[in-house]
Amino acid sequence: MDARTGKRCHDVLNPLHSLVYFAPEAEAELVAAGLAEGRMGYFASRSAPMGAVGAATVRATFYNFAPALIGRHIPAAWDLATPATVTAARLRGVDRALRRA
Repeated sequence: MDARTGKRCHDVLNPLHSLVYFAPEAEAELVAAGLAEGRMGYFASRSAPMGAVGAATVRATFYNFAPALIGRHIPAAWDLATPATVTAARLRGVDRALRRA
């Protein structure tokens, strides 16, 4: 794939990808699943497909975040909701947001 095609794909798909991080419906579903508002939902919902991983795995995967920030939310999130519960909440939130849009 040439760079132009890749850029066009990114431009079309990125709003769908980014929706989950900014839609109030996604945050509401994550909070309803038992997570704290804010960054906990972000880190838990992104890392949930990997299972109940620890902060070190999330730090290595999401390399651009401060380690202490991740450590405040992971693994504490897994005491509040399972990865499967978090993933289901994330999908419900995206579904609600897309239906609103």
